Amino acid sequence: MSSKTITQDNVRGPILVVLPKFIGDAINTLPAIAMLRSLYPEHPIHLLARPYMLEVLERAAHYNIELIADNRYCKEHKQGMFSFARTLRKNNYALAVLFRGSIREALLAKLARINLIVGYAQNGRKPLLSHALKLNECHHYIHRYCRLVNDVHNRPFSHFELPTLLPRTTKLPEHVHRTAVYIGGKNKGTRHYDIAKSVDALTRIAKSTETHFFIVGDPSESEDAVRLCQALTQNKISVTNMAGKTTLGELVDTIAAMDTMISIDSGPMHIAAACNVPCLALVGLGTSPWSIVRPLQKNLMALESPSTSLKEHEIINDISPEMIAHQYIALLAHTKT
Repeated sequence: MSSKTITQDNVRGPILVVLPKFIGDAINTLPAIAMLRSLYPEHPIHLLARPYMLEVLERAAHYNIELIADNRYCKEHKQGMFSFARTLRKNNYALAVLFRGSIREALLAKLARINLIVGYAQNGRKPLLSHALKLNECHHYIHRYCRLVNDVHNRPFSHFELPTLLPRTTKLPEHVHRTAVYIGGKNKGTRHYDIAKSVDALTRIAKSTETHFFIVGDPSESEDAVRLCQALTQNKISVTNMAGKTTLGELVDTIAAMDTMISIDSGPMHIAAACNVPCLALVGLGTSPWSIVRPLQKNLMALESPSTSLKEHEIINDISPEMIAHQYIALLAHTKT
């Protein structure tokens, strides 16, 4: 890392924050963004995000940020690297903080003629950074993002605040206990929880509690959601299928209106945590070690697979329906204390 500490006097223009490409990761950057806002209360802070994520991040307006669509990934009006860099150059950014570790993001900031570029020295991009930190892979993702702000400013913060989203009001049935369920689809690979086992688990829960299940998911998961809802309806379980029927912003609002949630390790799980919704997380083989992505909110309970299988797709499915029902009851008891 450069030995030169960044001070507020060094930064005399807007700040560009380049977000990761996945929803859960983007939510985990919010504590670091809060640090930036504290350090630079009068500076414009622009969050560069993939277009599909903008609706989610609109629920983070309380961080006093401005959202910018990354036109390199727009379906319409798509721009190449050099064209988009010229677009960004017009804003005269004084500082860029790269929360995504690819060389493309460092090159974009360099082409946009930003003098102060902060990021981790990975993927061969160290020469492009003015302040290159060494990545500690044992750190939680939130810790990683906060270090990029805290360390280069001479560590003025001793703790970070947990991420929060502020949803919009949505109409759902009242006078019932509402539980969102997200088990993913085949697109989630080894994180997807089996439909038949989900039916078993939710049927067990329904027999011991009075709750209405809301199945959520994206359009690519609609077929799996229909199968799950049909099986639950045949078991006379109270259920509503919302998979593929909401935008991502509406998904945030829907999850926030729930009393509890059951979810695989996913973006919806991080949304529930950021909206302070008690959540039971089903953890098998994820895309990152659970220890560094786990939401840190106290009302999240993790049910980690006890599997000894060498078949990756079986790991999460070795969480039994009995275990899920038992842990869900424990979550309800925990939320009432």
